[in-house]
Amino acid sequence: MSFRRTQATKPNLDKQKFRRNFAEKGDHLLEMKRAHILDRFKQYMGSFTEQRKITREKILKSYAKLNKSYMSFGKRRIKILAALNRIHYEPSIQVNYVNEMGIDLPRIKLNIEEKEKLPSYSFQDTPIDFDDTVDFIKETLGDIIKLAELDYIIFHFAFNYQKIKRRITALEELIIPKLEEEIKSIEEILEDLEREELIRMRKIKDILEKKEIAIKES
Repeated sequence: MSFRRTQATKPNLDKQKFRRNFAEKGDHLLEMKRAHILDRFKQYMGSFTEQRKITREKILKSYAKLNKSYMSFGKRRIKILAALNRIHYEPSIQVNYVNEMGIDLPRIKLNIEEKEKLPSYSFQDTPIDFDDTVDFIKETLGDIIKLAELDYIIFHFAFNYQKIKRRITALEELIIPKLEEEIKSIEEILEDLEREELIRMRKIKDILEKKEIAIKES
C-alpha cells in the first residue's frame, strides 16, 4: 500500500476513508481467524502431547518385547527372520490433505500389505513372543505415523498464527495509523480551504454591498 502524500480533495478524502474502513474490517477478520487458529492449535497440541506419551510407551514396550525375543530365540535368528519379513510385508503410505481455516492438513495412512497369507517362517521354529512382537511393532508404527501427522499440523498452525499476527501488527501499527493521519491531514486542509472560501465570499459580499450603497447615494 502506497503512502505518498494524497492531494487534499473531497474524492480523495472519501477514498482514504474507504481504505481505512476496509483495513479495519480486515483487521477484525484477522483477529477472529487468529483466535480460531489459537484455539485449534491448543486442541491439536493437547492431542500431540497425549499421542507422544502413547507412542513413547509403545516404543519402549516394543524394545522390551524385541529383547525378550532375542533372549528366547537368539539375536542372529531374529535378524534372519527380520530380513525375511522385509520380503513378506510391503509397507506403503497414503497422504491426503484436508483444508481447515485455509491450512492444508495431512491425513497419513500406513498400509502394511502381506504378500502371502502365511508368514515367511515356520510357526514351530519360533516362539510366540516373536509373533506378538511383530504385531505390536506394526501397531507402534501406526502410532509413530499419527504422531508425525500431529507434529506437522501443530507446526503449520503455529506458522500461520505468526503470519496472521504479523499482518495484524502491520495493520494496527502502520497501515491504519497512516491512513488516519492522511485523513486528518486532508480534513484539516479542506477545513482551511473552506474557511478561506467563506472569508473570500464575505469580502466579495461586502464589496458588492458597498458598491450597491454607493450607486444608491449617487
